[in-house]
Amino acid sequence: MAARIPRSRQALYAAVAVLIFFASAELILRVRDFGFYYNYSADILGMPLLDLFRFRRIANNTVEFDRELFWKFKPNQTLEARGVYLKPVRINNLGFRGPDFQMPKRPGCFRIICLGDSVTFGWSVGEDETYPAQLQARLKRNFPGCDTEVINLGVTGYSSFQGKNLFLKIGQKLNPDLVITGFGANDRYPALLSDQEHLSAGTWQPNPIELALRHSQVYKLVKSGVVYARRRRRGLSLDPKSFFPGLKRKVSEQQYLANLKAIKDECGKIGCGMILLNDDFPGLETDPALAAMREISARTGAQIPAPFQEWDMLKLNRQAASKLGAPLLDLREIFREAGPAPLMVDKGHPNGPGHRTIAEKIAQQLSALDSFQQFAQNCGK
Repeated sequence: MAARIPRSRQALYAAVAVLIFFASAELILRVRDFGFYYNYSADILGMPLLDLFRFRRIANNTVEFDRELFWKFKPNQTLEARGVYLKPVRINNLGFRGPDFQMPKRPGCFRIICLGDSVTFGWSVGEDETYPAQLQARLKRNFPGCDTEVINLGVTGYSSFQGKNLFLKIGQKLNPDLVITGFGANDRYPALLSDQEHLSAGTWQPNPIELALRHSQVYKLVKSGVVYARRRRRGLSLDPKSFFPGLKRKVSEQQYLANLKAIKDECGKIGCGMILLNDDFPGLETDPALAAMREISARTGAQIPAPFQEWDMLKLNRQAASKLGAPLLDLREIFREAGPAPLMVDKGHPNGPGHRTIAEKIAQQLSALDSFQQFAQNCGK
């Protein structure tokens, strides 16, 4: 009779077999690169197993997660993901696009910070083509004896909720003289949880174990099954009829106005001015998200929930500008007046000449600000 294998050795053999199985599965999935599995960004946005409007957050090594900001770029890197960034993007020492800068402002410097989303960030354009970079170059050229600094704090995918949280976190450290704010396009996207609800739920609370495992193909596949089971228990499926009734804006119109007010109130504490951008363009419908939902509703019979009234960004920004006493630059009208020259990469993102148009209009607005006029008159003395 053959000697029995000790239990300790049996356990070892079993562990090795399991390890080989999962390693083989990981290798096969990496070679095949299955695309159907767990979509981290879609789950965060609250969509049931799909990214409804292809609003994608890149869950990879270029970003780190933050409870209040949700995501932010890791500092000192170059972004070159094929199919995502049309031109290489340098992320500076503090995790934003553009040249390195220091938090403390230089004495005698007029510092402008640009808060915004992918438009401010400069999706698809080169380093010197973003409107913050072109505004910086214009100010240096027009006021050579003055110390001016324009900092790009735009982050792709950001809503006004995230921008507000970013400014409240670092605004006083940066001590700007002027804040240019452009949000709204991402605020109006639909989700099952609003940004405020995600913050309350701690959705983006960094979890080192999960953040490490999310790069495993096997983990993504298993996680997709977990997400699917949870959603099915809630009665959600790929059928729009199941999830349309629970949809809401990522940021409501009321919350959008409150976010801008919070930024303006913080400016009051710091002593800086504020300019609002109507971050919208002629090629877009007034409310693209609602238009897409209406098309899906007509095709599937899914009922659009009552909270989805048309989001008129210009009307909302005019209301905000009036209440806050801040100048408003309407990019939709500015680009319409610019004529037939191509100024857009796509319907929502300007190209290099488009960013130059924005920089020119901001520079004109600067000349009407008392604070900048006083700076320009005294800086060369």
